[in-house]
Amino acid sequence: MMTIDIMALIYPKPGKADRVEELLTQAAKAVKANEPGTLRYQLHKETKGEAPTFIMLETYKDMAAIEAHSKSEDFKHMGRTMKKEDLLAAPMKVLFTKEAGGYASKL
Repeated sequence: MMTIDIMALIYPKPGKADRVEELLTQAAKAVKANEPGTLRYQLHKETKGEAPTFIMLETYKDMAAIEAHSKSEDFKHMGRTMKKEDLLAAPMKVLFTKEAGGYASKL
């Protein structure tokens, strides 16, 4: 199966990281419960600074799954909330990626 990997970079404003993390964590729970075509939706957080970058590692079954995710009410609500509360220092950056070497885990 050919899956699609995405890395989304989210840049909160100083002092807003906790709220951004809360919204991204809520979104991850909704994705897990409601989007069977989303195979991975894993949040990572930079470890330094008061405005750490968040990295969402996403894997989708196919383009239809990406489309379903982007059209979901939960995703739209998160975006509206981040805009309304003025939480981001810069627009989210979305990178479509593919494996280029190394390994995923020794576990």
